[in-house]
Amino acid sequence: MNIEKINSEKLLISLCDKELEEYNLTYEGLSFTDSRSKRVIQELLIRAESKTGMKLNGKKLMIEAMKYDHGCILLVTVVNRRKRKIYSIKSRSNSYVFSFTSAEELLACIEQLYLANERNKKSSILFDNHNYYLMLGNSIPSDGFMRITGEYAHSVQRGKITCSALKEKCAVLASENAVEIVGRAML
Repeated sequence: MNIEKINSEKLLISLCDKELEEYNLTYEGLSFTDSRSKRVIQELLIRAESKTGMKLNGKKLMIEAMKYDHGCILLVTVVNRRKRKIYSIKSRSNSYVFSFTSAEELLACIEQLYLANERNKKSSILFDNHNYYLMLGNSIPSDGFMRITGEYAHSVQRGKITCSALKEKCAVLASENAVEIVGRAML
């Protein structure tokens, strides 16, 4: 049996055919589901720990077995238990998108919003091949704004991901203060 420390996290244990026979093991029979194999591997790890000085007890290990002409090699790797990164949304998105099927619907809506003094500063207008969109960036629309757009808009969606996807695929017709700018131009 040969035990060799590769680095601080890996070691190699090589067993020849005679040693496998002494342990009553075969390469094909090595498995942690088999209690005999498990005991032998634990014994080999104790030997490796004492020979190399590597601390293996209580650590998460990955053990890979590889066959060679006259036996078997076990590659033992200490797996670091790094803390998983936990991602969270720091603040809820208040981005809204109102979809219109025609320019007439959009313009009628903007006119009514302008007349009702519902001139959101973070509004923009986008267009793709089929729809017009009125986007509110990071602000909560008032009840009056929601009531007016509800009369004209085909659908309402919410969220930063939706807004980002639309910004990528659509042409920007007006950005920043779109309701103010377009509404003023209409009157």
